[in-house]
Amino acid sequence: MSTEFLAWLMVGHLVGDFLFQTRWMAENKATQWVPLLIHASLYTGIIALFALPGGGLTWWSLLFIFAAHLGLDRRGFTKWWLKHVNKSGDMFWLVIVHDQAWHVLVLAVVVLLETVLL
Repeated sequence: MSTEFLAWLMVGHLVGDFLFQTRWMAENKATQWVPLLIHASLYTGIIALFALPGGGLTWWSLLFIFAAHLGLDRRGFTKWWLKHVNKSGDMFWLVIVHDQAWHVLVLAVVVLLETVLL
């Protein structure tokens, strides 16, 4: 069940983070709150919809996903991680790859909490 649930959340992630993110959101979310809040809200709503086949998500999981998305898409944490942990430069493609890896990790933690620990 948890693998299938994660698969649904991953599809929701791709839809929310790529298909429904406008250019305006992508270009401005790291520096402006309005595009970031709109994007994170839309993303979280899409994740909630794609979680329904697996039984849905609790409100605190949705809040965690929303908050994590806000934090990650501001890019500060990702850039800090690349500089201090990976010891790599601020290459644009690497920032995107790390951002995506953290988003997937957030969803995996949510699945763990929702299906294994509860």
